[in-house]
Amino acid sequence: RNTARYMLGNLSDFNPSEHTLETVSLSELDKLALGRLDDLVARVNHAYENYEFHTVYRNLVDYVAVDLSALYLDVVKDRLYSDRADAPRRRAVQAVLFTITSALARIAAPILCFTAEDVWKHMPDWEGKASSVHLCDLPEGKLLAEDSPEVLTWNTLRKYRDLSGKALEEFRAQKHRSEDACLTIHAPAEDREILGQSLATFAELAIVSKAVLGDEKDGRIEVSEAPGTRCERCWRWYEEMSSDAPDVCLRCAEALT
Repeated sequence: RNTARYMLGNLSDFNPSEHTLETVSLSELDKLALGRLDDLVARVNHAYENYEFHTVYRNLVDYVAVDLSALYLDVVKDRLYSDRADAPRRRAVQAVLFTITSALARIAAPILCFTAEDVWKHMPDWEGKASSVHLCDLPEGKLLAEDSPEVLTWNTLRKYRDLSGKALEEFRAQKHRSEDACLTIHAPAEDREILGQSLATFAELAIVSKAVLGDEKDGRIEVSEAPGTRCERCWRWYEEMSSDAPDVCLRCAEALT
């Protein structure tokens, strides 16, 4: 319920008919989140077909606690709060949140009847919206193969995010925030290609200002202070600041304007 309330609160200015998954510019992280949602829906539908309601419950709890609250929602709040209201990156997040909220309400409806109905009634209106979640079909999902590129990328980024959390503990103890950090990842050969293609996504996931690949290959993560100047609005560090307002970054200057 709390997770749904958070997502609904961030959809207050969202028009589902105007901003769809097909019309917004999804980031790599957004696409990974949608892939995880498809996998959840497929597993829940299979559990329903076999009357395994305990499996439905377990999958829902794990998804909401881990994939959503501890990961995606924690990371994208920067885009939701710091980008200008109609920024493409913010609209993309809202489109993903709308898709997730709609799917969760429908797959929870058979076992959380009243909560699912509450969520559905508070979702933004769109043409063709059913008057009740209990008049909707279950969404269709797609299982992710364990060796699929999406799963490999997700698992690799998750692994190094966990490692970065431990590496950042001492950095935070020195009165720093995670946004003050630049992470140097000394990844082994088998992880370097995935990380090299997803450094910006990893920096977003780790909630740091910058991430780079190091020369060594021992799996170690090195933490240093991020270069540049700190934006006084979003608290991330940039090498280029706004010329109109030198204490904020280009993105925040645009949002303020």
